[in-house]
Amino acid sequence: MFLPYLIGGKNLMNMRYFLILASIFLGLSQSFAQQQRYILDADTGNEMDDLYAIIRVLVEPDFELVGLTSAQFNNVQIFQDKVWNENPVTEFNSVKISQQLNEQLLKSMGMLNLPHPEGTNRALDGYGYAWGFKEQSPLPTSAASDFIIAEALKHSPENRLNIMVIGASTNISTAIAQRPEIAKNLRIYLLGTHYNPKTKVWNKAEFNIRNDLNAFDLLMNNQDIDLYVMGTGVIRSFVYNKQQTQQRLKKYDNEMAEILINIWDDINAADHRVMWDLGLVAAVIRPELVEVETVAAPPENKRTSVKVYAAYKQEEMQKDFWQALDLYYGKK
Repeated sequence: MFLPYLIGGKNLMNMRYFLILASIFLGLSQSFAQQQRYILDADTGNEMDDLYAIIRVLVEPDFELVGLTSAQFNNVQIFQDKVWNENPVTEFNSVKISQQLNEQLLKSMGMLNLPHPEGTNRALDGYGYAWGFKEQSPLPTSAASDFIIAEALKHSPENRLNIMVIGASTNISTAIAQRPEIAKNLRIYLLGTHYNPKTKVWNKAEFNIRNDLNAFDLLMNNQDIDLYVMGTGVIRSFVYNKQQTQQRLKKYDNEMAEILINIWDDINAADHRVMWDLGLVAAVIRPELVEVETVAAPPENKRTSVKVYAAYKQEEMQKDFWQALDLYYGKK
């Protein structure tokens, strides 16, 4: 008696409304889940703060990281000096170093199942031409750019794939150059430039940008990307003390902590270190700790505007790293 009553008359209409509402809710839930998917693109072998940034993302419980890609850091100085951060530069392959460190970090966390494709060791425009990007030129494709394309095609302008770039923009820009239609599906957070929020002046003479200016300009010439940029001046005061940091890491007593402790000595880092890359990922994970402004893009580029990080809550952001590790490892 009860079941026929439920599926008859008004109750059948109510059931239909319920199913419609349920399907809408499910669609919205799926859309929200897609918006929270991230790829981290890192030149990990360049400086130590990349490692801290990667770990911060890996321990975040409300963060769906779908891939960790390795980036090149082929700056001019590398090919003029004999050593770069204790790495001999004979037959130097910077992206291989980044890839090896990515795999070492993932292994220490028991996360080698996370996709971690290798990027290209060449700058954009095939051979890194100094006179700029030419659309007809060969592209430095890689497993990383192929992975970015495949993931971006799963998204839409309403449900963008988020990509954090803490090195040269080579991998992401190569992906866009290969498949321009993915640009509208992307939200990119990028560390680079010496943009000054007070004067509103852009300066591209910065390490990440100079390692592939062609790649950065491709992003700045594309209106479809939802683009956020953190200039180095904004995060310059985000400094960690070597002794204090190493001491705090010792309480975790595991391979991950050992890697982060030793990197200070492995590259002869100073007693204090600006954690540039950690600052960017912390800003993405904890947007309530930063201020974002929409400003005019560089006048030489085709975009009309860019979102930039104008300020951050230094003390709270510095505490965030340790709080995230404590929560992940159950420490107090």
